[in-house]
Amino acid sequence: MDEFSRQPEALCDNAPTAIIFIGIQASGKTTFYEKNYSRYEHINMDTLHTRNKERIALETCIAGKRSFVADNTNPTKEDRRRYMIPAKAAGYKIIGFFFQSIVSESVKRNEKRGGMVPNKAIACTSNKLELPEYEEGFDELYFVSIDGEGFRVERYIVP
Repeated sequence: MDEFSRQPEALCDNAPTAIIFIGIQASGKTTFYEKNYSRYEHINMDTLHTRNKERIALETCIAGKRSFVADNTNPTKEDRRRYMIPAKAAGYKIIGFFFQSIVSESVKRNEKRGGMVPNKAIACTSNKLELPEYEEGFDELYFVSIDGEGFRVERYIVP
């Protein structure tokens, strides 16, 4: 399917939503954001460049009860906590999207876009990747893969 046609359950109520992307570089995160969640605030290091600017953007979203997407690799539970703890405390619904992270496929996609990320960095992020768990505070979790038609989204089954 080209777009995520079914909104996650938590998006149907009035609570603000924090969407946390998890996946290595060039796994489709930003394209998925652009196709499905561009109406949400976009928090990402590619455009903000520093953790301080990222923190300010997050605090601004939470203060205004605005839904946001944390579009970074977020490979570890600790990385994800920086968004989840303040959002959960403010009454947000927390939805995670775990992107299929196959290093060889991400390297190919990265090369097609001009090799923006060193291959070694992609492999390093893959080595740090911790599978998401509901116990982290997610209300919903989804698995995203890229197929020939676009993205395929399925409810994430924790191994």
